[in-house]
Amino acid sequence: MTRFSVRSSALCAAFLLTVACLPERGAAPARSAAATAKTPVGVVAKDGKSAPPVVAPGPTTAPAGSASGCAGAALTLPAGTVVARIDGKDIKVEDLGDELERAEKQALRTYCNEITTAREATLDNMLQQRLLTAAAAAEGKEVSAYVQEKIQAEVPTPDDAAIAAFYDANKSPSAPPLDQVRDQVIQAMNGEQGEKVMMRILDEAKAKAKVERLLPDVSPPPMDLSNPPHAAFVGPADAAVRVVEFSDFECPYCSKAAETFRALKDKYAGKSVSFTFRNFPLSFHPNARPAAEYAQCAQEQGKFWEMHDGIFAVQRELSVDKLKEVAAQAGLDTTKLEECMASGRAGPQIDEDMKKAQEVGVQGTPSFYINGQSFAGNPTVEGISQAIDAQLARLQG
Repeated sequence: MTRFSVRSSALCAAFLLTVACLPERGAAPARSAAATAKTPVGVVAKDGKSAPPVVAPGPTTAPAGSASGCAGAALTLPAGTVVARIDGKDIKVEDLGDELERAEKQALRTYCNEITTAREATLDNMLQQRLLTAAAAAEGKEVSAYVQEKIQAEVPTPDDAAIAAFYDANKSPSAPPLDQVRDQVIQAMNGEQGEKVMMRILDEAKAKAKVERLLPDVSPPPMDLSNPPHAAFVGPADAAVRVVEFSDFECPYCSKAAETFRALKDKYAGKSVSFTFRNFPLSFHPNARPAAEYAQCAQEQGKFWEMHDGIFAVQRELSVDKLKEVAAQAGLDTTKLEECMASGRAGPQIDEDMKKAQEVGVQGTPSFYINGQSFAGNPTVEGISQAIDAQLARLQG
Protein backbone atom coordinates (compact mmCIF):
# COMPACT_ATOMS: atom_id res chain seq x y z
CA MET A 1 0.00 0.00 0.00
CA THR A 2 1.36 3.40 -0.93
CA ARG A 3 1.70 5.75 2.02
CA PHE A 4 1.66 9.52 1.77
CA SER A 5 2.75 11.94 4.42
CA VAL A 6 1.69 15.50 3.81
CA ARG A 7 4.12 17.94 5.45
CA SER A 8 4.82 21.56 4.65
CA SER A 9 7.80 22.38 2.48
CA ALA A 10 7.55 26.15 2.98
CA LEU A 11 10.72 25.97 5.08
CA CYS A 12 12.05 22.91 3.34
CA ALA A 13 15.61 23.80 2.33
CA ALA A 14 17.84 24.04 5.37
CA PHE A 15 20.52 25.80 3.35
CA LEU A 16 17.98 28.48 2.53
CA LEU A 17 16.32 29.07 5.84
CA THR A 18 17.33 28.23 9.37
CA VAL A 19 14.51 29.21 11.65
CA ALA A 20 15.91 29.81 15.12
CA CYS A 21 18.54 31.72 17.08
CA LEU A 22 19.71 29.48 19.93
CA PRO A 23 21.31 30.28 23.29
CA GLU A 24 25.08 29.88 23.54
CA ARG A 25 24.71 26.84 25.75
CA GLY A 26 23.84 24.88 22.59
CA ALA A 27 20.47 23.60 23.67
CA ALA A 28 18.28 22.01 21.05
CA PRO A 29 15.93 24.51 19.43
CA ALA A 30 12.40 24.81 20.67
CA ARG A 31 10.02 22.73 18.56
CA SER A 32 8.13 25.85 17.63
CA ALA A 33 11.23 27.18 15.97
CA ALA A 34 12.89 24.19 14.44
CA ALA A 35 10.61 21.20 14.08
CA THR A 36 10.32 21.62 10.35
CA ALA A 37 13.99 22.37 9.72
CA LYS A 38 14.78 18.67 10.12
CA THR A 39 12.13 17.60 7.65
CA PRO A 40 13.30 16.32 4.24
CA VAL A 41 12.11 18.28 1.25
CA GLY A 42 9.01 17.01 -0.49
CA VAL A 43 10.20 17.41 -4.09
CA VAL A 44 7.83 17.57 -7.01
CA ALA A 45 9.68 17.01 -10.27
CA LYS A 46 8.24 17.46 -13.73
CA ASP A 47 9.32 14.02 -14.88
CA GLY A 48 6.54 12.21 -13.04
CA LYS A 49 9.03 9.99 -11.21
CA SER A 50 9.47 11.79 -7.92
CA ALA A 51 7.39 11.40 -4.80
CA PRO A 52 4.52 13.76 -4.01
CA PRO A 53 5.20 16.63 -1.62
CA VAL A 54 4.84 16.20 2.04
CA VAL A 55 2.64 18.49 4.12
CA ALA A 56 2.71 19.07 7.88
CA PRO A 57 0.22 17.42 10.17
CA GLY A 58 -2.69 19.64 11.07
CA PRO A 59 -2.72 21.48 14.38
CA THR A 60 -3.77 19.57 17.46
CA THR A 61 -7.35 20.28 18.50
CA ALA A 62 -8.63 18.60 21.62
CA PRO A 63 -12.38 17.98 21.87
CA ALA A 64 -14.15 20.96 23.41
CA GLY A 65 -14.60 20.63 27.13
CA SER A 66 -12.37 17.57 27.45
CA ALA A 67 -9.92 17.23 30.29
CA SER A 68 -6.33 16.50 29.42
CA GLY A 69 -5.05 13.07 30.32
CA CYS A 70 -1.53 14.43 30.63
CA ALA A 71 -1.74 14.85 34.41
CA GLY A 72 -2.33 11.12 34.73
CA ALA A 73 1.16 10.47 33.40
CA ALA A 74 2.83 12.39 36.23
CA LEU A 75 5.20 10.52 38.53
CA THR A 76 5.29 13.20 41.22
CA LEU A 77 6.71 12.06 44.53
CA PRO A 78 4.45 12.88 47.50
CA ALA A 79 5.76 15.35 50.06
CA GLY A 80 7.61 13.55 52.81
CA THR A 81 9.00 10.84 50.54
CA VAL A 82 12.43 9.83 51.81
CA VAL A 83 14.87 9.75 48.90
CA ALA A 84 18.12 9.11 50.79
CA ARG A 85 19.68 8.79 54.24
CA ILE A 86 23.01 9.90 55.59
CA ASP A 87 24.02 8.37 58.90
CA GLY A 88 20.38 7.58 59.56
CA LYS A 89 19.13 11.10 58.80
CA ASP A 90 16.41 11.30 56.16
CA ILE A 91 16.65 13.41 53.03
CA LYS A 92 13.14 14.08 51.77
CA VAL A 93 12.00 15.02 48.31
CA GLU A 94 11.15 18.57 49.39
CA ASP A 95 14.76 19.00 50.53
CA LEU A 96 15.79 18.79 46.85
CA GLY A 97 14.35 22.25 46.25
CA ASP A 98 12.18 23.86 43.62
CA GLU A 99 14.52 23.00 40.75
CA LEU A 100 13.41 19.36 40.71
CA GLU A 101 9.73 20.35 40.62
CA ARG A 102 10.33 22.71 37.70
CA ALA A 103 12.36 20.09 35.84
CA GLU A 104 9.69 17.42 36.37
CA LYS A 105 6.92 19.71 35.13
CA GLN A 106 8.90 20.56 32.00
CA ALA A 107 9.73 16.89 31.38
CA LEU A 108 6.04 15.99 31.69
CA ARG A 109 5.03 18.75 29.26
CA THR A 110 7.66 17.56 26.79
CA TYR A 111 6.47 13.96 27.06
CA CYS A 112 2.80 14.84 26.62
CA ASN A 113 3.57 17.16 23.71
CA GLU A 114 5.65 14.48 22.00
CA ILE A 115 2.95 11.84 22.45
CA THR A 116 0.27 14.25 21.19
CA THR A 117 2.37 15.21 18.17
CA ALA A 118 3.19 11.59 17.32
CA ARG A 119 -0.42 10.46 17.55
CA GLU A 120 -1.77 13.42 15.59
CA ALA A 121 0.86 13.06 12.85
CA THR A 122 0.25 9.33 12.48
CA LEU A 123 -3.52 9.78 12.39
CA ASP A 124 -3.21 12.65 9.89
CA ASN A 125 -1.11 10.48 7.59
CA MET A 126 -3.64 7.65 7.76
CA LEU A 127 -6.61 9.97 7.11
CA GLN A 128 -4.79 11.59 4.19
CA GLN A 129 -3.89 8.20 2.76
CA ARG A 130 -7.49 6.98 2.96
CA LEU A 131 -8.90 10.20 1.49
CA LEU A 132 -6.43 10.23 -1.40
CA THR A 133 -7.01 6.55 -2.13
CA ALA A 134 -10.77 7.12 -2.26
CA ALA A 135 -10.39 10.19 -4.49
CA ALA A 136 -8.14 8.27 -6.88
CA ALA A 137 -10.48 5.26 -6.97
CA ALA A 138 -13.38 7.55 -7.86
CA GLU A 139 -11.51 8.40 -11.07
CA GLY A 140 -10.41 4.81 -11.65
CA LYS A 141 -6.75 5.56 -11.02
CA GLU A 142 -3.96 4.28 -8.83
CA VAL A 143 -3.27 6.78 -6.08
CA SER A 144 0.34 7.61 -7.00
CA ALA A 145 -0.55 8.28 -10.63
CA TYR A 146 -3.56 10.32 -9.56
CA VAL A 147 -1.44 12.56 -7.31
CA GLN A 148 1.30 13.06 -9.88
CA GLU A 149 -1.21 13.90 -12.58
CA LYS A 150 -2.86 16.56 -10.41
CA ILE A 151 0.43 18.11 -9.39
CA GLN A 152 1.97 18.17 -12.86
CA ALA A 153 -1.16 19.79 -14.27
CA GLU A 154 -1.04 22.65 -11.78
CA VAL A 155 2.63 23.23 -10.94
CA PRO A 156 4.25 25.31 -13.68
CA THR A 157 7.97 25.42 -14.38
CA PRO A 158 9.22 28.55 -12.59
CA ASP A 159 10.95 31.26 -14.62
CA ASP A 160 14.21 33.00 -13.67
CA ALA A 161 12.47 35.94 -11.99
CA ALA A 162 10.34 33.67 -9.82
CA ILE A 163 13.37 31.57 -8.84
CA ALA A 164 15.34 34.66 -7.80
CA ALA A 165 12.39 36.06 -5.85
CA PHE A 166 11.88 32.79 -3.96
CA TYR A 167 15.59 32.54 -3.16
CA ASP A 168 15.76 36.13 -1.86
CA ALA A 169 12.64 35.68 0.27
CA ASN A 170 13.82 32.46 1.93
CA LYS A 171 17.61 32.50 2.06
CA SER A 172 19.42 32.45 5.38
CA PRO A 173 22.36 34.78 6.06
CA SER A 174 24.77 31.92 5.28
CA ALA A 175 23.02 30.67 2.12
CA PRO A 176 25.29 29.93 -0.87
CA PRO A 177 24.90 32.03 -4.03
CA LEU A 178 21.84 31.24 -6.12
CA ASP A 179 23.82 29.78 -9.03
CA GLN A 180 25.20 27.09 -6.68
CA VAL A 181 21.82 25.97 -5.35
CA ARG A 182 19.50 26.72 -8.26
CA ASP A 183 18.30 23.11 -8.63
CA GLN A 184 17.50 22.86 -4.92
CA VAL A 185 15.61 26.15 -5.06
CA ILE A 186 13.49 24.88 -7.96
CA GLN A 187 12.82 21.68 -6.03
CA ALA A 188 11.76 23.72 -3.01
CA MET A 189 9.48 25.89 -5.15
CA ASN A 190 7.89 22.85 -6.78
CA GLY A 191 7.44 21.28 -3.37
CA GLU A 192 5.71 24.38 -2.02
CA GLN A 193 3.38 24.64 -5.01
CA GLY A 194 2.74 20.90 -4.93
CA GLU A 195 1.81 21.20 -1.28
CA LYS A 196 -0.88 23.73 -2.13
CA VAL A 197 -2.30 21.39 -4.76
CA MET A 198 -2.30 18.53 -2.28
CA MET A 199 -4.00 20.61 0.40
CA ARG A 200 -6.73 21.59 -2.05
CA ILE A 201 -7.26 17.96 -3.07
CA LEU A 202 -7.47 16.91 0.58
CA ASP A 203 -9.85 19.75 1.44
CA GLU A 204 -12.14 18.68 -1.39
CA ALA A 205 -11.96 15.06 -0.26
CA LYS A 206 -12.73 16.00 3.36
CA ALA A 207 -15.75 18.01 2.21
CA LYS A 208 -17.19 14.87 0.63
CA ALA A 209 -16.45 12.57 3.57
CA LYS A 210 -17.43 12.55 7.23
CA VAL A 211 -14.18 12.62 9.19
CA GLU A 212 -14.32 12.36 12.98
CA ARG A 213 -11.17 12.68 15.07
CA LEU A 214 -11.58 10.73 18.30
CA LEU A 215 -8.07 10.61 19.77
CA PRO A 216 -8.03 10.98 23.57
CA ASP A 217 -6.59 14.32 24.66
CA VAL A 218 -3.23 13.93 26.38
CA SER A 219 -1.92 17.40 25.61
CA PRO A 220 -0.52 19.27 28.61
CA PRO A 221 -2.70 21.94 30.18
CA PRO A 222 -2.16 25.45 28.78
CA MET A 223 0.55 27.56 30.38
CA ASP A 224 -0.16 30.96 31.84
CA LEU A 225 0.86 33.45 29.17
CA SER A 226 -1.51 36.24 30.09
CA ASN A 227 -0.26 39.68 29.12
CA PRO A 228 1.69 41.62 31.77
CA PRO A 229 1.02 45.38 31.87
CA HIS A 230 4.17 46.21 29.92
CA ALA A 231 3.60 43.82 26.99
CA ALA A 232 2.63 45.21 23.60
CA PHE A 233 -0.26 43.41 21.96
CA VAL A 234 -2.74 43.87 19.14
CA GLY A 235 -6.32 42.60 19.24
CA PRO A 236 -9.01 42.22 21.92
CA ALA A 237 -7.82 41.92 25.51
CA ASP A 238 -10.26 39.03 25.93
CA ALA A 239 -9.44 37.36 22.62
CA ALA A 240 -10.50 33.73 22.20
CA VAL A 241 -7.14 32.93 20.59
CA ARG A 242 -3.96 34.46 21.99
CA VAL A 243 -0.72 34.24 20.02
CA VAL A 244 2.47 35.08 21.92
CA GLU A 245 5.89 35.46 20.32
CA PHE A 246 9.20 35.45 22.20
CA SER A 247 11.73 37.31 20.09
CA ASP A 248 15.21 38.83 19.92
CA PHE A 249 15.68 42.08 17.99
CA GLU A 250 19.12 41.02 16.73
CA CYS A 251 18.15 37.50 15.64
CA PRO A 252 17.92 37.40 11.82
CA TYR A 253 15.22 34.72 11.93
CA CYS A 254 13.14 36.94 14.20
CA SER A 255 13.23 39.54 11.46
CA LYS A 256 11.45 37.12 9.14
CA ALA A 257 9.07 36.21 11.97
CA ALA A 258 8.28 39.92 12.36
CA GLU A 259 7.04 39.95 8.78
CA THR A 260 4.90 36.92 9.56
CA PHE A 261 3.54 38.56 12.70
CA ARG A 262 2.68 41.72 10.76
CA ALA A 263 0.80 39.75 8.12
CA LEU A 264 -1.09 37.78 10.77
CA LYS A 265 -2.12 40.96 12.60
CA ASP A 266 -3.56 42.30 9.35
CA LYS A 267 -5.23 39.01 8.45
CA TYR A 268 -7.05 38.64 11.78
CA ALA A 269 -7.87 42.30 12.38
CA GLY A 270 -11.40 42.57 13.77
CA LYS A 271 -11.46 38.93 14.88
CA SER A 272 -11.15 37.46 18.35
CA VAL A 273 -7.40 36.92 17.99
CA SER A 274 -4.63 38.81 19.78
CA PHE A 275 -0.88 38.97 19.13
CA THR A 276 1.61 39.69 21.92
CA PHE A 277 5.34 40.41 21.75
CA ARG A 278 7.61 39.25 24.59
CA ASN A 279 11.36 39.86 24.83
CA PHE A 280 14.00 37.13 24.88
CA PRO A 281 17.33 38.84 24.02
CA LEU A 282 20.09 36.25 23.72
CA SER A 283 23.38 36.86 25.50
CA PHE A 284 25.52 36.64 22.36
CA HIS A 285 23.51 39.41 20.65
CA PRO A 286 24.99 42.50 22.34
CA ASN A 287 22.56 44.92 20.71
CA ALA A 288 19.41 42.90 21.39
CA ARG A 289 18.88 44.05 24.96
CA PRO A 290 19.39 47.79 24.30
CA ALA A 291 17.02 47.49 21.34
CA ALA A 292 14.45 45.79 23.59
CA GLU A 293 14.79 48.60 26.14
CA TYR A 294 14.17 51.23 23.46
CA ALA A 295 11.13 49.26 22.25
CA GLN A 296 9.72 49.02 25.77
CA CYS A 297 10.23 52.75 26.28
CA ALA A 298 8.42 53.29 23.00
CA GLN A 299 5.58 51.19 24.42
CA GLU A 300 5.11 53.84 27.12
CA GLN A 301 4.31 56.31 24.33
CA GLY A 302 2.04 53.92 22.44
CA LYS A 303 4.63 53.52 19.69
CA PHE A 304 5.89 50.00 20.30
CA TRP A 305 4.97 48.52 16.93
CA GLU A 306 6.42 51.47 15.02
CA MET A 307 9.67 51.02 16.95
CA HIS A 308 9.49 47.24 16.54
CA ASP A 309 9.23 47.51 12.77
CA GLY A 310 11.90 50.19 12.59
CA ILE A 311 14.41 48.17 14.59
CA PHE A 312 13.98 45.07 12.45
CA ALA A 313 14.33 47.20 9.31
CA VAL A 314 17.87 48.24 10.37
CA GLN A 315 18.70 45.07 12.28
CA ARG A 316 22.31 44.85 11.11
CA GLU A 317 23.16 48.28 12.51
CA LEU A 318 21.71 48.55 15.99
CA SER A 319 24.01 51.15 17.51
CA VAL A 320 22.58 53.54 20.10
CA ASP A 321 22.68 56.34 17.53
CA LYS A 322 20.76 54.20 15.06
CA LEU A 323 18.17 53.28 17.72
CA LYS A 324 17.69 56.99 18.46
CA GLU A 325 17.27 57.62 14.75
CA VAL A 326 14.65 54.89 14.50
CA ALA A 327 12.85 56.36 17.50
CA ALA A 328 12.73 59.78 15.86
CA GLN A 329 11.38 58.27 12.65
CA ALA A 330 8.74 56.44 14.70
CA GLY A 331 7.54 59.78 16.07
CA LEU A 332 8.62 59.32 19.69
CA ASP A 333 8.99 62.24 22.08
CA THR A 334 12.77 62.38 22.49
CA THR A 335 12.71 63.91 25.96
CA LYS A 336 10.35 61.25 27.31
CA LEU A 337 12.36 58.52 25.61
CA GLU A 338 15.64 59.67 27.15
CA GLU A 339 14.00 59.90 30.58
CA CYS A 340 12.66 56.37 30.26
CA MET A 341 16.03 54.98 29.19
CA ALA A 342 17.84 56.80 31.99
CA SER A 343 15.35 55.52 34.57
CA GLY A 344 16.02 51.86 33.77
CA ARG A 345 12.30 51.07 33.92
CA ALA A 346 12.50 48.82 30.87
CA GLY A 347 15.07 46.49 32.41
CA PRO A 348 12.76 44.71 34.87
CA GLN A 349 10.14 44.35 32.13
CA ILE A 350 12.62 42.50 29.93
CA ASP A 351 13.76 40.41 32.90
CA GLU A 352 10.13 39.46 33.54
CA ASP A 353 9.73 38.37 29.91
CA MET A 354 12.90 36.28 30.08
CA LYS A 355 11.81 34.64 33.33
CA LYS A 356 8.50 33.72 31.75
CA ALA A 357 10.29 32.40 28.66
CA GLN A 358 12.41 30.10 30.79
CA GLU A 359 9.33 29.03 32.73
CA VAL A 360 7.46 27.94 29.60
CA GLY A 361 10.51 26.31 28.02
CA VAL A 362 11.62 28.73 25.31
CA GLN A 363 14.91 27.45 23.91
CA GLY A 364 15.38 29.65 20.88
CA THR A 365 13.98 32.62 19.02
CA PRO A 366 11.51 33.12 17.55
CA SER A 367 9.17 30.90 19.55
CA PHE A 368 5.38 31.04 19.26
CA TYR A 369 2.68 29.98 21.70
CA ILE A 370 -1.02 29.72 20.90
CA ASN A 371 -3.45 29.67 23.80
CA GLY A 372 -0.72 28.65 26.19
CA GLN A 373 0.60 25.78 24.07
CA SER A 374 3.90 25.71 22.21
CA PHE A 375 3.36 25.99 18.46
CA ALA A 376 5.21 23.14 16.76
CA GLY A 377 4.27 23.75 13.13
CA ASN A 378 5.68 25.92 10.38
CA PRO A 379 6.31 29.47 11.66
CA THR A 380 4.81 30.96 8.50
CA VAL A 381 1.60 32.87 7.89
CA GLU A 382 0.01 29.71 6.49
CA GLY A 383 1.28 27.45 9.26
CA ILE A 384 0.26 29.67 12.16
CA SER A 385 -3.04 30.52 10.48
CA GLN A 386 -3.94 26.83 10.41
CA ALA A 387 -3.42 26.60 14.16
CA ILE A 388 -5.37 29.83 14.81
CA ASP A 389 -8.25 28.72 12.59
CA ALA A 390 -8.36 25.33 14.30
CA GLN A 391 -8.62 27.00 17.69
CA LEU A 392 -11.35 29.35 16.48
CA ALA A 393 -13.29 26.45 14.99
CA ARG A 394 -12.98 24.39 18.18
CA LEU A 395 -14.10 27.27 20.40
CA GLN A 396 -17.02 28.13 18.13
CA GLY A 397 -18.12 24.53 17.65
